[in-house]
Amino acid sequence: MTNRSEFTDVLQSRDPCASNGIVINIDPIDPEPTPIQKEFICENTYQHYEHHGNSEGFKTLTAFLCLMLSAFLNFFLLTVIHDVVPREPLPDLTFMIIPQQRWAWSVGDVLSTVSSIVAFTIIFLHHQRWIVLRRTFILGAIMYGLRAVILGVTFLPPSFHNRDEICQPQVNRTAMYGMEIATRFLTYVITLGLTSGQDKILCGDLMFSGHTVVLTIMYFVQLQYTPRGLVILRYIAAPITFLGIGALVVSGGHYTMDVLIAYWLTSHVFWSYHQIFEMKKEDRPQAPLSRLWWFWLCYWFESDVSDGKLINKWSWPLEGPQKMHSIMNRINLKLQ
Repeated sequence: MTNRSEFTDVLQSRDPCASNGIVINIDPIDPEPTPIQKEFICENTYQHYEHHGNSEGFKTLTAFLCLMLSAFLNFFLLTVIHDVVPREPLPDLTFMIIPQQRWAWSVGDVLSTVSSIVAFTIIFLHHQRWIVLRRTFILGAIMYGLRAVILGVTFLPPSFHNRDEICQPQVNRTAMYGMEIATRFLTYVITLGLTSGQDKILCGDLMFSGHTVVLTIMYFVQLQYTPRGLVILRYIAAPITFLGIGALVVSGGHYTMDVLIAYWLTSHVFWSYHQIFEMKKEDRPQAPLSRLWWFWLCYWFESDVSDGKLINKWSWPLEGPQKMHSIMNRINLKLQ
């Protein structure tokens, strides 16, 4: 006989308001809703979705703009810091043990790209994709905003031992300096900060590692929002993440402390965010985590999200073809 939990899983995987949906009564005491009751429930459900649809899109766009602002601020600071930082590298235990391998930087870029593709695929297949996407943007904005502050106050020398072969030459502040800054900035905006294909790069954006922030957020997104039936994916994501982080250090592109601090900060912000915004709304302002500096910045973004952890179900993000919706329904039944 099918048990209660299996009925619950099936109930959560179906939309009773859909034209081909079903209603399962798991409590024999309660009668099945009448057609009039079903119509009332469905009408109110769709009105709720319609009411929050525009708000969710606007909030997601705002979160994306916040991320872009933080990222562009990082790019701009790098274009200026490059001509300010000292040139003699600091001692690092990893560099004393393992000779720097420049090819490893490309490995880090590739692995961060692969991890991002997997994570965003999970996001767009998630049935609450706008909420997950917005959270990803906000977390990235918080981390890159914090990184911009640190970059602007403390200047670390490049970690490359052969820095003259890798880093662009520093220039004096002349009448053409503004044009040089603009050229550098546009280059980094167009390439999104990926420098593996450039002969010489700007140096100085070290504390803390932006690549590690991306790798860590993408890894945690896969942990948090993957259906439990895809647990194998989590074991694949872990080596991709940590091999990518290790490659950044082995390449000489970052000091060991850059990636360790980046991972530590990102993990604390990511899990603190989810812990507090999975609480009941009325409990959030009184929670100890509400004293964090970014809490009230994010409170508005989560105001319309239901209490508790999101259910990790997949749905086809487009209206058609209808066959894909049927495939997703079957996949959900297997993955839950």
